Amino acid sequence: MTESLPVRLNHDRLHDIQTAASFEATDSFSIALQNGDAPVHVHLHLDDALSAVASIPANNHFLDAESARQVDVEVEDGARPVEGRLKIVTGHGAETDYVTVSIVEPEEREDSVAVDVALADPPERDEDESGGGFEGARASLTENAPVAALGLFALAVAAGSATLSDSLAVLFGALAVLGSVVVAGYLLIR
Repeated sequence: MTESLPVRLNHDRLHDIQTAASFEATDSFSIALQNGDAPVHVHLHLDDALSAVASIPANNHFLDAESARQVDVEVEDGARPVEGRLKIVTGHGAETDYVTVSIVEPEEREDSVAVDVALADPPERDEDESGGGFEGARASLTENAPVAALGLFALAVAAGSATLSDSLAVLFGALAVLGSVVVAGYLLIR
């Protein structure tokens, strides 16, 4: 959020409004209401030009004496620049003031880095680089040798358990381990 637009109320006299004649923002901003020694009702309104790109969640605000409130103005993405007027009304119409608000494009920073859109797409790889073919499978298998060894150990334990036990449940468990190892081996060399 860019900086705030300061608005002083009730400082010189009852319902008095003191603010800048113009304000510039690149994004959402806030209106910093600072009230003086008397309670006040404030109405904030964006003209049609500003309402096309910006909005204020609540237009009417009550401030106690010697209090402050921040009112956020949400600016949407869209065409820039946009210029319009913010209307500030106090005391149910007793005083009215206008601020010319300009919503502009943010300036290009010196320390910013331009990013090429082509970086979003990964480069295409040759068959040899991607590990395709027999040599790719052999390289993949040697990189995953510890996993393959653990799979073979699981097969040996499952086969030994199924052989030594006469239980049908142990046989189905051994077959499940066998199926899992086969699928894992296929995924490793794929």
